[in-house]
Amino acid sequence: MGAQELDLAGLRRVYGRTGSRLFYTRVARNARHWGWTEPGQSKWRLWRAQRQLEDVLGRKLALSAGARVLDAGCGAGVVARAMADRFGLLVTGVDVLDFHLAEARRLSARAALAERTVFSWGDYHRLPFEEGSFDGAYSMETLVHSYDPPRALAEFHRVLRPGGRLVLLGPMSTAPLDELAPQTRAVLEPYLDAMVFPGAKVYHARNLPQLLAEAGFEVEEALDATAYYTPTSEAVHAYFRLPWAVLRRFGDPARWLNLRSTVEMYAVREYIAWYVHTAVKPGR
Repeated sequence: MGAQELDLAGLRRVYGRTGSRLFYTRVARNARHWGWTEPGQSKWRLWRAQRQLEDVLGRKLALSAGARVLDAGCGAGVVARAMADRFGLLVTGVDVLDFHLAEARRLSARAALAERTVFSWGDYHRLPFEEGSFDGAYSMETLVHSYDPPRALAEFHRVLRPGGRLVLLGPMSTAPLDELAPQTRAVLEPYLDAMVFPGAKVYHARNLPQLLAEAGFEVEEALDATAYYTPTSEAVHAYFRLPWAVLRRFGDPARWLNLRSTVEMYAVREYIAWYVHTAVKPGR
């Protein structure tokens, strides 16, 4: 199972170090998520791929303008602003890192979206909201940080109204870790620990639908979207393998964990799947 407690210090190491913050602000334009590339599109258009992934989320939520939505692990609020601006949703983002929240509020104010995006401190295993507060909820590649995925899913279920929709997007292993080859685990498990991904040790492509069902959801779709994510993986690996090699040799690799994620994980890509799970809380 997962770590069973919030590793705030670890998350600060992952997202708060200078190298990571430069990577996200300068390279990813404040986003913390991967991208979606349609067949025939260039894999080098990384920012377009990020926007397209946000559109996939909005379509899967399938909510009317004005619907109340929870962003679980909102980061700098890039996805929240996309949902508010492009789909007319009212988004409440929670995050456990104060500098993420400050950045999210600043960027939303600059985009004139402060009235449609609200950000507050919150651990999504213990959400400070009443039952049935939201019409929808999503995790954009943040469930990997969950120290107790069943508990997080139960919280999402609790705060959704009957008929509310949940969308989970992100990577996971294709099988339980103990079924992977030793050489694969030797690369993967230290990386999961360094990036504070305890959730990735608990759920995988086989069991996440079952965990959703056990939390009370009806699973509408478990879409293996790996083919749409792979072009981004190929492009960022090509862009950053040389910078990572230089930094690893002459600098402090711990300061550049996010570059490591784009390069070293490419070696075990055949064991990583990217999914979009859509689920509904029964009832109306």
